[in-house]
Amino acid sequence: MYEKHHLMGKDFFNIDEIPLKILYREPQPEYPIHTHDFSELVLVLNGHGTHFTQKHNFQVERGDLFVINGDLAHGYRDLKDLKLINILFDLNTMNLPYFDINRSPGFHTLFTIEPLMREDSRFSSRLKLDSFQIDYIKELIDRIEKELSGKRESYRYMSASLFMQLITSISRFYSEISHSGDSNLYNLGETISFMEHNLDRSVSIKELLEVSHMSESSLLRAFKKITGLSPLNYHLRKRVEKACSLLIDSSMSITMIAYDLGFNDSNYFSRQFKKIRSETPGEYRKRSSRS
Repeated sequence: MYEKHHLMGKDFFNIDEIPLKILYREPQPEYPIHTHDFSELVLVLNGHGTHFTQKHNFQVERGDLFVINGDLAHGYRDLKDLKLINILFDLNTMNLPYFDINRSPGFHTLFTIEPLMREDSRFSSRLKLDSFQIDYIKELIDRIEKELSGKRESYRYMSASLFMQLITSISRFYSEISHSGDSNLYNLGETISFMEHNLDRSVSIKELLEVSHMSESSLLRAFKKITGLSPLNYHLRKRVEKACSLLIDSSMSITMIAYDLGFNDSNYFSRQFKKIRSETPGEYRKRSSRS
């Protein structure tokens, strides 16, 4: 068993700043196994080396781009002129508007599914950029760093908008790549994207199996690992999340919200809402209006 240490976001992000930091590792030193309470986006610019976890070794080289979520213990060793850029971030506290990025299969695969399934897929579904894409992404990263370090007027807003552009660009790159290896991870991303496109109705396991091209047992097992829920329970929770937004941001009646989200019975909608949120839609709306 490796001995690991834990890095804290407070040591990298200033309290009055957005939780976003660019670190240029040229070269990247060998680094012992560790965890952290934030996420990393890693772009390999040159050289090669071993990115290792407690179970596996993964070879990385120029063009590799991947996300590391904080709870995965990892490190670097056996490096040869490895140069990379680390983007430290915390999406949970950045409060970025998601708009329609949640409908991107590439976004779900790159930022959620691949990091959680990396040990199982043996890193076969990482994003591999070509030279043009590397230059494009590096320019975006350099612009973010210039804003963060220069601290000009509205630099937080500009940094956040550039980071959103970065997320969108790499999500599109991922979606455009033809996966010749293990395609199950991207299929899972497409499945979650399908769910996000259909929050106005219930979906069936049969539909999800057609989208995912997986067996029912494989789909259930993968969803349990990724979300902790069954596919149908995950989709129900997403519909309830949408209901929460409508309860706060609109004057629609609870009955109309229920119908807009595909619940033919508003009483059933209220029961499902309370089961998930531990309060009725009316209680949620009233509490939220006071805060």
